[in-house]
Amino acid sequence: MGFNFRGLAFKQSMMILAAITIVFGLILGIMNHKTQAMLNQMTTENGEEISRANVNYIDKLFNASKVIGEDLAVKIDSHSMTKADVDDFLLQALFNARRTIPQIIAVVVAYEPGMGPETPKGEYMRLARFGEGETKLIDGANYQDKEWYASIKNSKTSRWQEPFIGDFVTEPIAIYTVPIFQTKNNGEKVFAGVLAVDMSIEFLKDEVTSIPVSNSGYAMITTAKNTAVAYPKRIAQGKRNRDVVVKERRGNKDFDFDRRVRNSSGLFIGTVADGEESAIYYTTIHSNNWTFLVVWPIQKYREDQRAMRSQFLLMALGGYGVILIIILFISFRVAKPLKELAIAARKLGQGNFNVAIPKMTGRDEVAEFAWAFSNMLTELKDNIEKQKDMKRIERELDLARNIQLSMLPGEEREENSDDDRHELAPFLLPAKEVGGDFYDFFKIDNDHLCVVIADVSGKGVPAALFMMVSRIILRTMTKNLKSIVDAFNKTNYALAKRNRLNMFVTVWAGIIDLRTGHIEFASAGHNPPVVRHEDGSVEFIPSKAGLVMAAMEETIYKPQYFNLQHGDTLFLYTDGVTEATNSEDQLFGDNRLLDAIRKCADLNTANTCTFVKNEIDKFVQDVPQFDDITMLAIKFNGSDEPVWERYEKTINVSDNGKSGELKSFVQDILTPMDGAKKVQMQDAWDRYEKIVDVIPENQDILTAFVEGILAPMEGSMKSQMQINIAIDEIYSNIVKFSGATRVTLIVEVRKATLTARLTFIDNGKPYDPIQQADPDVTLPAEEREIGGLGIFIVKKTMDSVCYRRNGDNNELAITKTL
Repeated sequence: MGFNFRGLAFKQSMMILAAITIVFGLILGIMNHKTQAMLNQMTTENGEEISRANVNYIDKLFNASKVIGEDLAVKIDSHSMTKADVDDFLLQALFNARRTIPQIIAVVVAYEPGMGPETPKGEYMRLARFGEGETKLIDGANYQDKEWYASIKNSKTSRWQEPFIGDFVTEPIAIYTVPIFQTKNNGEKVFAGVLAVDMSIEFLKDEVTSIPVSNSGYAMITTAKNTAVAYPKRIAQGKRNRDVVVKERRGNKDFDFDRRVRNSSGLFIGTVADGEESAIYYTTIHSNNWTFLVVWPIQKYREDQRAMRSQFLLMALGGYGVILIIILFISFRVAKPLKELAIAARKLGQGNFNVAIPKMTGRDEVAEFAWAFSNMLTELKDNIEKQKDMKRIERELDLARNIQLSMLPGEEREENSDDDRHELAPFLLPAKEVGGDFYDFFKIDNDHLCVVIADVSGKGVPAALFMMVSRIILRTMTKNLKSIVDAFNKTNYALAKRNRLNMFVTVWAGIIDLRTGHIEFASAGHNPPVVRHEDGSVEFIPSKAGLVMAAMEETIYKPQYFNLQHGDTLFLYTDGVTEATNSEDQLFGDNRLLDAIRKCADLNTANTCTFVKNEIDKFVQDVPQFDDITMLAIKFNGSDEPVWERYEKTINVSDNGKSGELKSFVQDILTPMDGAKKVQMQDAWDRYEKIVDVIPENQDILTAFVEGILAPMEGSMKSQMQINIAIDEIYSNIVKFSGATRVTLIVEVRKATLTARLTFIDNGKPYDPIQQADPDVTLPAEEREIGGLGIFIVKKTMDSVCYRRNGDNNELAITKTL
């Protein structure tokens, strides 16, 4: 293997070595700081580990002693005792206490003058003391000025006293003192004395001596006033407790350690009994506010630091040499296959897709690089296929968009709802390929126009699917129920019942009476529409927004009303209009919408929607559209024609005795009318009804029934034949497919216009023949699918065909001009 000083291997090795040298220098530079932090952490963790179990044990003993003292004080407070009672009480209390805590060696009670048993004027102090294997009762005196008594008398609160050697106990003790109270006749509590529990602390010396501490360390305990009470004998060297002082080193000076300005535990550098500098970890004993300390001589502490630095340096130098060898090996190993790959890459760049890519073993970057080259052709082919798939998805989304938009009426002619009494124009621009907004308009009857605007929660395909379902249900319910509130209630129930994805839709819909401009409307959480009056003024329709649809099944919506005047324009919109946002996060808002519509005074409805969209574009500028924008503008022109009044009469044509009822019915209506109104009555509908069982033979009965009604109207023979064919096809479908047992045929005729309307009502299963796809009549007969041609003929030959499900019945109505 030749050594090339200009080659990649040599350059790479030198750069890596330079980088490693800098890194090692930085590591050695900060090693002291890191080592110190590491040792501090280790020391702290070691101190925590040593302190945890021992402090918990000491806390448990002192807390138990406190509980005993508090309980005994309560018992004394609640009983009046003689001297004999006090003696018995003390003996029993000491016996019970030692069963729980053997370190308790005495229980003491001392009264205020005149408060003790049978001592109306003098002091009374009595203690039960355990020593040399037996319990003794001892009298005490001169205790009024003692710290353990005076401090409680002044503060009247329980506390642990500083340890001392008492008059009756020859070993160091810690005393827990509790105030005793007596209740006067008036209920006032007065200080009566002190109860004390004496606890030997000799066991603490044995406890700290037995604790193993690494690196020549040891444990010790100090009181709340920093007096050492337990420590190894080797640090005392004949000193008294008060001379064994813990100090903290700050800079070059030592200060008495003060735990009150510190946390409950921590680590510091200091000395004990003027000894050598040490690392000290302290922990607060919460039961008596004493301190547990773990001490390590600093000399050993620093030896550990030097040892860690030396060990790290040796490891670093050894690693440096090993890395040098590895770098040289890897660099030369990588350089060779890279040269081969470079040759292959040049050939591949020249369009040679049959080039042989060197095969590499292992899982390093060079092997992955070679693997990437060997799979490049496959990846390129896959990417080409993916591009084709992406184009297919785009085409499918475009198709979904077209389907969605085609489901919405583009113009009124599609819905047979256009007339001179109004002008209408919609606008919809989804934020994505498909959206959740929709609008709708259709006539309930000749004089009532329903308009709808809605916004489904969410975006994209899920919202589009929910939008389609919502529109179909709302449209069907409105046409059948002819009440906007009933349609809202039924639609909401249908949507909410199986709304497992918790989607919802806001809707505003109204039915406009094209004769008067009166609107009955309801709102399901949607924005209120805007009205532009003929004089140019604009306002929001007073609209109370109910709960959004599909949220709760039992939601009930209330009807609301508004009257449009001649020349008024009703503008419906979704929140994509008012919530369009510019680059400064400002909303287009209600005020800008009102200003935009105010400027549209001379524009028709289509140009009104376009103008509002242009105003939105000027406002948002280059900010992408984030929500669907949908608008529907309706201008009310009104009509000068009179409002028709309609009267209806139903008779049974099989009963000849009632033939005079129709004449009497018409005369009763026409008699009070003037001439003009009598002319209007010529357009009244006559209604006939026939009920038959669903059997094939009854088809002829229905046909004859209809012919008997239509014959006097002298319509065309062609119309009569088309009606007979329609009866044949519709009744045959009912017999074959519905499962109905009864059919009612209602025939309504309007003589003035030679119009007949036939309504078939059956109690069969739900079936809407209008929704069935029309057969492709352009195909040859032998290639067409069987069925569907009869209903297709009915739809083509009748003026109108409509279906609705009314309760448990199917209702199919056909209308034909004779």
